[in-house]
Formats: sequence, C-alpha cells, structure tokens
Amino acid sequence: MKRILLRIEGAMTEQRYGRLKHQVKVQSFRICTAILAWALIVAAFYYRPDLLKWALRTMTRTIEAVGDSLPSPWGDRAEVILRELGGFIWFQITVIVLAVRLLFSGIAAGWRFSRRSDR
Repeated sequence: MKRILLRIEGAMTEQRYGRLKHQVKVQSFRICTAILAWALIVAAFYYRPDLLKWALRTMTRTIEAVGDSLPSPWGDRAEVILRELGGFIWFQITVIVLAVRLLFSGIAAGWRFSRRSDR
C-alpha cells in the first residue's frame, strides 16, 4: 500500500512540474515575440520610416471606413473609440506580434514534421 501511495505522489509531482514547464515555455514565447515586435518597430523607425507611415495611414483609412460603414451615431462613436484606444500604434503592434507568432509556429510545425518523417 505504501508503494502505491509513493508512486501516486511521484506521478502528481511530475505532473505538477510538467504543467509548470509548459507554462514557462508558453509565457517565454509570448514575451519573446512581444520584444521582437518592438525591436522590429524600432528598426523600422530608423531604417524604413516609410513603412510605418504607410501602416499608420492604412490603419487610419481602415478606422474611417469602419466608422463610415456603421449607421449614425454608432459610426462616429466607433471611430472615436478605435482612435482613442490606440488605434494607431497598438493595432500595428498586435499585427506584428501575430505575424511573428505565425512565422515561428510555421517554423516549429515544419521542424516537427521533418523530425517525424526522419523516423
């Protein structure tokens, strides 16, 4: 009976550390992609400011199009909300973070697929 209890306790400890290890991997991936997104924005600011200008103008036109497509007064309200809630820079950061995550996820999926086909 004592052996069974020790095995159960050991399995629970391993499961607990497995969850912690998974959470550390997930959060470190999120932090790294956010840092990389900011680094890309800073690099674009210094080397290609025309890309940031284009992205800002595109976002402004998109926000205006959303506001124009909604009936009054909801269109005006939506436009103000989107602009005031950081519709310019935060949308760009979100798009860059998503693009970086999709790129890394694609690389990881390709890596896993190539490792499976080797076996």
